[in-house]
Amino acid sequence: MKTDSPFWKFTRRGILAGMGMALLNILKPKPAHGIPDYRNNKDIPKHYLQNRDKPGFYIRSANPFMGVDINNWGLAVTGKVDNPVGLGYEDLFGFKMTRQVSRLKCVECWSAKAEWEGFQFQELIDLVKPHPDATYVYFQSADSYYESYPLFELLKPRVLMVLRMNGRPLTPDHGYPLRLIAPFKYGYKNIKYITSIKFTNERNRNYWSNNGPYSVDGTIQPGIDHPLDFGKKPLPIYGGEVFHHYDKKL
Repeated sequence: MKTDSPFWKFTRRGILAGMGMALLNILKPKPAHGIPDYRNNKDIPKHYLQNRDKPGFYIRSANPFMGVDINNWGLAVTGKVDNPVGLGYEDLFGFKMTRQVSRLKCVECWSAKAEWEGFQFQELIDLVKPHPDATYVYFQSADSYYESYPLFELLKPRVLMVLRMNGRPLTPDHGYPLRLIAPFKYGYKNIKYITSIKFTNERNRNYWSNNGPYSVDGTIQPGIDHPLDFGKKPLPIYGGEVFHHYDKKL
């Protein structure tokens, strides 16, 4: 992309993000799978982001943490690409925005719907130009979580890189500043607090396949759903993206 484009306006955060991305060539991140799961530790401060059963939309995080300091946050997009980049928060709003109403379905059996707004993954592809053999994508997050996808799944039309929820910026509980929504996958595949995206030529495992009983694939299977926004009344689902008769769709 040309450097005189408005998208490449040099904000302070954008410059910091770019510097952070460059450092990835020197410093390798610590393996996320080596960080323990603290969810059963009652000494965690209450103001930390952690699992809570809030009415309407439960909150789930892999490891409690204080949340993202946007002044120190940047998104690094690297790996097998022609143009690795570091992006600041403001830069993300230079992408074409789209919105949808979709339901997040958890493996714990509940689901909840929201209106999500963000950009499609194709926007990043157009920017960084992945190599032909870059057929997988690996995400890392600020709470030491990590997730992986085949690239073709991220190009499905209902997959969004989300910046806003229900008409407002993402809250820390729901993944601020950036999260993924893939409605045909269980909630654990919908990674929050994203800090880096890496294009690779091989499939990486994900957090819960290394630390729990869940699969790398995570596609929603036929069964029963208990939607939080409909009194948790048991309703059948048929696999894939979950729709209920009262859901508004865009």
